[in-house]
Amino acid sequence: MALQSSGAISLNEIHIEAGGTSGTQAGLNDSDIRALIDKAAGTTMSFSEWYGASANVTVTLSSNATNRDVSSLFGSDFSANVAKILVINSGVEIGATNTGNYAIHVPTGMGGTLNIQNAGIISGAGGAGSTSTSSAGGNGQAAININSNGVTVTNTGTIRGGGGGGGKGSGGGSTGGTYVHGGGVVYCYSGTYGAGGNGGNGQGYNQSQSNGAGGSLGSGNSANPASAYEFCVSFHTSGTFVGAGYGSSGGNGGSYGNAGNAGGGSGSQGGSAGKYINLGGGISYSLSNSGTLLGQAP
Repeated sequence: MALQSSGAISLNEIHIEAGGTSGTQAGLNDSDIRALIDKAAGTTMSFSEWYGASANVTVTLSSNATNRDVSSLFGSDFSANVAKILVINSGVEIGATNTGNYAIHVPTGMGGTLNIQNAGIISGAGGAGSTSTSSAGGNGQAAININSNGVTVTNTGTIRGGGGGGGKGSGGGSTGGTYVHGGGVVYCYSGTYGAGGNGGNGQGYNQSQSNGAGGSLGSGNSANPASAYEFCVSFHTSGTFVGAGYGSSGGNGGSYGNAGNAGGGSGSQGGSAGKYINLGGGISYSLSNSGTLLGQAP
């Protein structure tokens, strides 16, 4: 609990707030005591500066939210040399609105330490399904991004990277299809391929599909031969069009922590799964996990 905000205050009370044992030796220049008010070593200090000081600063997320930046959550305490605790309550989901954001982002410049205590769900954004057979589905994004040292993640809930987007299915049918007239076959080359279905989005925060709905079969033009094979129709007024057919289905997007599936036929590949935690270059962190982690490791 925080120290009193007025009246007499003793070194022993300050020492206890900093985590010391009552009655043991302590001084105002001790690093743990100075850390309570973010004071540098050897500077002039007054007991009154410790009014209201606390050994840690706690922020609790008690309702669903997206794109949480830790520096905004803690304000000036983010860069201060104090212990910080971010609590995600049970039943709460923190997500990201798109793959350009993280559910929880710890930027550079953090002072002190941070313990992210998750009892809820932290969900990365899912990758977008592909709309081109030459482009893979989008990669899923990490749930937590850490760019400062001194972070501990204590997980009793679920942390899950976004699923990869599915690949687009390939086109179907033969070139133009064929026209059957009497006992002979006339090949017609003015028809078009049926379009392959687009890939489904990877699963991410607040998405209704369980693993990204795959695109439907692309429709061929055999159902409308007059427009698809106009050149042939002008010479032949009876008979049956065959061929053209259908494009293949787009791939399903991946569920949390899983890559998207490739599109059918020779369609494009699905995107990769997101990490449950992403680390900036040279950054280390500590993880204590008794919950569920879905996705690639840091």
